Amino acid sequence: MPLIKGALSHRGAALIDVISPCVAFNNHAGSTKSYDYVRAHNEAVNRLDFMPHRDAITAMYAPGEVIEVTQHDGSVLRLRKLAEGYDPGDRLAAMTHIATYEARGEVLTGLLYVRAGAEDLHGHLNTVDTALNRLGDKDLCPGSAALAAINAELV
Repeated sequence: MPLIKGALSHRGAALIDVISPCVAFNNHAGSTKSYDYVRAHNEAVNRLDFMPHRDAITAMYAPGEVIEVTQHDGSVLRLRKLAEGYDPGDRLAAMTHIATYEARGEVLTGLLYVRAGAEDLHGHLNTVDTALNRLGDKDLCPGSAALAAINAELV
């Protein structure tokens, strides 16, 4: 329960790995997948508990400036805001910039890279606007010629 509460209160992505025996399949004496076997051999691999909400850490600093921000656990992050005039349109320069400041123990903040004119995934894949469960058989099955063309590309 504490892990689920912690995951629900977390504002980012949260993954909970649940190992649960299936009581309908392989539930017999001698099975290592039965309810009784799993309960008898259940060992916690870690001891996590509910993570309480903490006050947000905020930082205001000027372009090009470096600041040190102390985290709740006492660790310190060195943040560097991108300088005025930085060009976020050069991918190679962005990667070089990140590596350079990482070597100094600094984390760059700001818009590091953007590809002008990039399309979204639907545009890139040329998908339809309609949800797949609302499409008919004719829309979902393009025919044997389309399937042959796809298979030919995979050879």
